[in-house]
Amino acid sequence: MSAIVVFSEGDPWFTNSHNWSVILRRAMDAVRPADRQSFDWFLNETGLDFPSVEPADRSSVARLMLAVVEELESEHAAQAGRGAGVSGPLYGDLGQKLLNEVGVGMNE
Repeated sequence: MSAIVVFSEGDPWFTNSHNWSVILRRAMDAVRPADRQSFDWFLNETGLDFPSVEPADRSSVARLMLAVVEELESEHAAQAGRGAGVSGPLYGDLGQKLLNEVGVGMNE
């Protein structure tokens, strides 16, 4: 099974369910328990659907996800002996797509 991130503009991003579960778990750890249920309709075990997020909230959701991905990439790079900030095969261009989504949300 795989997961998909659907962005407001541009191409979707795909990953396997294992990699997505790591991202999802970290993201939900960063969300207050009282707010977790409100994320269920656009962020879940099958992916993230930015068009379903209220336009006013897209940038903050994208920033949350970007922080998680950057943290995971940094950890992965350290384990692999690469320098921080080097994109690995696990997350590919997800960080750049999330940065673009931050900009889209701010323009709406």
